[in-house]
Amino acid sequence: MAILLPYRTDPRLLLQVLEYAKGRGVDRSVLEVRLGGGEPLRETLNALEQLGLIERADAEIRLTEAGRRVAYATDAGERRRELARVVLSYPPYGGVIERALREGVSVIDGAWVERVWQVEMQLGQPRNRVEEARTFFFKLAEEAGLGVFRRGVRGQLSRLVLAPDLEEQVRLLRPLLARAEPLRQVTAEESQERRPTDQPNLVAKIDAEPRWQTADSAIRSVPVTISVTVDLTAWELEKIERFLRLLGVVPEAPA
Repeated sequence: MAILLPYRTDPRLLLQVLEYAKGRGVDRSVLEVRLGGGEPLRETLNALEQLGLIERADAEIRLTEAGRRVAYATDAGERRRELARVVLSYPPYGGVIERALREGVSVIDGAWVERVWQVEMQLGQPRNRVEEARTFFFKLAEEAGLGVFRRGVRGQLSRLVLAPDLEEQVRLLRPLLARAEPLRQVTAEESQERRPTDQPNLVAKIDAEPRWQTADSAIRSVPVTISVTVDLTAWELEKIERFLRLLGVVPEAPA
């Protein structure tokens, strides 16, 4: 089964839905009145769910923790950081950015991204969707401050000119990124209209090397690698943070 990446939507529509879903959520019928129905809304909701920003129960749409961070950002800078966190946490997007940093390239074009998706990540992206999927990725990355989208003209390929400080952005955000989880495979029928009860399996797999130090500074700590699988579905953000601090993945807050 192919992974159907988000397409045929726009970051502006994503942000509008997040705004309407603040508080206790919003009914799909309300969104259809305010934003119009049909394919644009359907694919916008699919994209938001695929990126982990909303969850659906029947016709009700509610924000996830990541969705709340974006929706309630207090200024443009905070919203860009949270969107960057979303982009980098989504494996097909974050994998492309990380690959670009490893290769030291400053511009990634459509053909380069398609090679990473299809050959290296083996996503099985349907050929008739891949161009629009790339375009949405480029637009979302630009909205997140990770680069500047340049649409192809006069035979040139559409491309993303990466931000000069991209490596620093990724370095600062990496400790906050959601650990990679298996991509949910979506059938063509589900892409047309997902079943409301279908939810991604929120299981975090964490490989951490603790950095704990003994009280006696003369004794050197011995690195120990552990692998922990935990179902975080019902956990609150504070509980997740405490758990990550316990593992040493997130540093202790200063006193």
